[in-house]
Amino acid sequence: MTATPSISVITVTWNLIEAGRRDAILDVMDCVQGQTATGLEHVIWDGASNDGTQALIEDKIATLRQGGAPVPVRFFSEPDSGLYDAMNKAVAASTGDYVIFLNSDDLIAEPDSLARMQEHLAKARSDYAFGETLFVDSDQTVKHVKRLSSKGILQSIPFCHNSTLIRRAVFQELGGHDLEFKIVADYDMVLRMILGGYSGSSSQVPIAVFRRGGISSDLPRTASEMVKCWKKNYQRYFDFSEFSDQDCLNWFRIGQLPLGLSAALYRAGSGNPVLRKAARYSFIKTLRRRLQPWRTWNNLEG
Repeated sequence: MTATPSISVITVTWNLIEAGRRDAILDVMDCVQGQTATGLEHVIWDGASNDGTQALIEDKIATLRQGGAPVPVRFFSEPDSGLYDAMNKAVAASTGDYVIFLNSDDLIAEPDSLARMQEHLAKARSDYAFGETLFVDSDQTVKHVKRLSSKGILQSIPFCHNSTLIRRAVFQELGGHDLEFKIVADYDMVLRMILGGYSGSSSQVPIAVFRRGGISSDLPRTASEMVKCWKKNYQRYFDFSEFSDQDCLNWFRIGQLPLGLSAALYRAGSGNPVLRKAARYSFIKTLRRRLQPWRTWNNLEG
């Protein structure tokens, strides 16, 4: 029998009381304790909060331990340089075979979500695996995203980072999240895994309940970082010198990459079927849209 992989649930916090998330973090901690999976740990990394968040979490941990909490909670609090630095530090302190990131105001979809993913990973043995996501809008409208594929990865992250489990050794081998990015470091991580030929798998398991909004909803900043991410990861395959920053921003705006870039990535994907599939998808998508006269290629506002 294949051993069941252990999982570290990573939550990072900073001044949650000041942000009005006092009850949310308590719900997150209860949610993890309610998982039916064994071999879990909850690693909470706090960025040296000064509003009482540390005491709130420590008191909750004490209450959980008194009640015989099934999932051990490991709490750390020290300064960090931001969200992704905190995530990197939390992963370094974790012990699970796989890690998954759970925001301080999000939830795990179902009590058996992680147990089902353990079963999936025990069979697939993939370096990363992603599942379904329930997105919650500001008006509390819920959208259950079930269509799962990595084929759109060359343009943007096609599945929710919070519904993705990553082998801890792979995360560390890649150096963790690139701290040059403040918004799209999660996309950069997944893109590097795919370009690097790491194995992935998908499962029809609802994993994260993710509240939309936050810094990633700042589209101008997101667009700028996406262009920076593309150049960082694609420059070894493609010459960007003939394209201006505005050209690259246009690619983000309309969700297409140049045919030449897609072709170059396809050629580079020999022996990497996931990359080849993504490059083929990108090429066909761009070709089809260029044949549609109502779509605009060179106008960011179009």
